[in-house]
Amino acid sequence: MSNSHSPEWYRQVYRDASISYTVVAATDYSTASVKITALTGHTIFIQKISYNVSTDSASTQLFQDNANTPIIAAAPKASPGLGPIVFDFGARGFALTEAKDFTHKMSAAGIAATIVVEAYQRQTATGQSTSAARTF
Repeated sequence: MSNSHSPEWYRQVYRDASISYTVVAATDYSTASVKITALTGHTIFIQKISYNVSTDSASTQLFQDNANTPIIAAAPKASPGLGPIVFDFGARGFALTEAKDFTHKMSAAGIAATIVVEAYQRQTATGQSTSAARTF
């Protein structure tokens, strides 16, 4: 019996963190723009990034977390051309750093695109019990 689940299953069982947004050519994300905010003790799992370019530019794009040493989920090439670019990480997804946000950072304004990120977040930190120890 297979133990695999669909991407939708993960987003239904855990917290769906999917987002879609548009970048216009005048947008400047040279300082990383937070797109998905992580909950304390949770990890964001990126399942798919669909990046549909409508105006090309030589700027570089980074889809990453905001850790001190960021984990980069995707880095489309500069001047990627028009049309869709898809980064598919499978149903379980690509884990970012625990409790770190998902961001989009670019080297300069100029590109225009529609971006759809399929993601979920789930608790990965173990909680500490606050109840007193029982004695029998």
